[in-house]
Amino acid sequence: MEIKISKCSAKCYACERSFAHEEKVHSLVVSDEDTLVRRDYCTPCHSELQQPQVFCSWNVHFSDPKALEAEQHEAFSPLRRLFYDLAVLQERNQLAQAYLAAQLLKRQKVFRQIKESEENDGAEKVTLFLDRVGNRLIETRDLNFTYTELDEARVHLMAQLQELEAPPPTPVAETNVESQQSEQTEEHVQTTIC
Repeated sequence: MEIKISKCSAKCYACERSFAHEEKVHSLVVSDEDTLVRRDYCTPCHSELQQPQVFCSWNVHFSDPKALEAEQHEAFSPLRRLFYDLAVLQERNQLAQAYLAAQLLKRQKVFRQIKESEENDGAEKVTLFLDRVGNRLIETRDLNFTYTELDEARVHLMAQLQELEAPPPTPVAETNVESQQSEQTEEHVQTTIC
């Protein structure tokens, strides 16, 4: 008997609907003309299924490779996360930080510039980017920021990036170290006095 058990299919064997990321999938190994073959079903099709020749069955959660790649990039790109947090805000300083973050992401080839246009009689420039990781379109606004505004935004952006990349140590550990050092100093003083 030949065995042909492959990895999880991207769509249901019965209805051919594509599985969503993290969707519960019912996998069966069935006997098909002296061969064991894997078949994956969505929940509705599995409940209607009547297969007398099932060799074994199990449930898995479908993992979409594109969604996993996007999650991985999201987790390992603090600048990208910071951009999306800043892009929804409305204050001028935060918009300047989002603008600078988008330009940095463009230089890292995470964003690709699609189009740039002027709005409000040239008072602001709108730049349309494509996020290559998630295939999302993103808009950033340059409100004719001054050099001073951009420099302040740069300082704030770098400070936030440093926080995200290396969070400050917890103060509890520092107090323990300080108390241990003071105890050692007191012991040293007592031994020298005696």
